[in-house]
Amino acid sequence: MNLFLQLLLNGFINGCVYALVALGFALICNTTRIFHFAHAGVYTFSAYVFYTFYTQQNLPLAIAIPLTLGIAAVLGIAIDCVLYKPLEKKNASTLLAMLSSLGLYIIIVNIICMFYGNNSKILVAGLLSTVKFGGLMLNVVQIAIFATFIIVFAVFSLTLYYTGLGIKLRAMRDNPTLLALNGVNANLLRLFVFGIGSSLCALAAILTGLDVGIDPNIGMSVTITAAVAMIAGGMGVFEGAALGALMIGVLQSLAVWQLSVRWQDMVTFIVLILFLLLRPQGLLGRKGRLEERGNV
Repeated sequence: MNLFLQLLLNGFINGCVYALVALGFALICNTTRIFHFAHAGVYTFSAYVFYTFYTQQNLPLAIAIPLTLGIAAVLGIAIDCVLYKPLEKKNASTLLAMLSSLGLYIIIVNIICMFYGNNSKILVAGLLSTVKFGGLMLNVVQIAIFATFIIVFAVFSLTLYYTGLGIKLRAMRDNPTLLALNGVNANLLRLFVFGIGSSLCALAAILTGLDVGIDPNIGMSVTITAAVAMIAGGMGVFEGAALGALMIGVLQSLAVWQLSVRWQDMVTFIVLILFLLLRPQGLLGRKGRLEERGNV
């Protein structure tokens, strides 16, 4: 029984990491209607930026983390300005934008490999200290992951539903043209969306790096899981991505228990197929025509 509960707990912690990435992915995708797979590049890039600051330059966490989050935000904004905006001006299809996004991810990963190599990097030497809860055990980084997710999700939800900024974000999701006609600077809001979404992605990368280390291929698997989590939680429902991510994290952990770690990614795609077939609106979404939920 303790083993089963430990696996559930580990799956929930993994789900918290997925949820941070998924919240950023959903924020960008739901408001801009871009399947932002370059998010994976931002994730990987942020992990190596943090590795440079924290491990190689020996900067304290209080400095390395904000610097990494700021650089990630700038990268996300730059991707929108350099890649997506020009494509949008040329009336490029969403498929072309997605393929360009994937291409940019590959470029980022190859640049990282040129400078850092293909080997895994350990950010924290030695064993992490652990805390026991009855028969269950978590290390200090896993506790930090849980606490960070709770704080971020609470702030995200409160901002979304109880502030003027949240009203603008939901309006941008529903009808960006009408939002602009009401005097809101949609371009500035869009830059904010890419900046915050990329910072959430970087935060997840930092926490994962501190826990298990990093390598150049860490970004895509996490981002695909985040995209599936957004679909499972409900397209257009920002916070639904977090619920879908937690569910996938737990299911992946149970799959490892019964099968092997190689089945983790298969679980993600099984979840995707089941939701597309049985509940395409997602856990929190409402039934409706596809175009009413957004042409993503």
